[in-house]
Amino acid sequence: MERIAVIDFETTGITPSSSCRATEIAVVILEQGRIVDRYQSLMNAGVRVPAFIEQLTGISNAMLRSAPPAEKVMNEVNEFVGITPLLAHNAAFDQKFWDFELGRIKR
Repeated sequence: MERIAVIDFETTGITPSSSCRATEIAVVILEQGRIVDRYQSLMNAGVRVPAFIEQLTGISNAMLRSAPPAEKVMNEVNEFVGITPLLAHNAAFDQKFWDFELGRIKR
């Protein structure tokens, strides 16, 4: 069985844009169906978390103020994943945010 990266984003909404950004990413790397590595980080994209999203995810504006910049996190996670194929439960949603956030840093 090949190596697979399972990704999950938390975001400020459902469609990526300048006002709707990722707030957290988590990745586990699977080999032979077993977790062999993991990456998780909050990310500060400079956008406000709506009250509804804070209640849904538990991620607050205060938490994001001290989080690393989104650009730094996406650079790190891109290096972490490399060319490993991506898998996600809500793939269309997560792929949109993966592409959008990497596009902002020209990756």
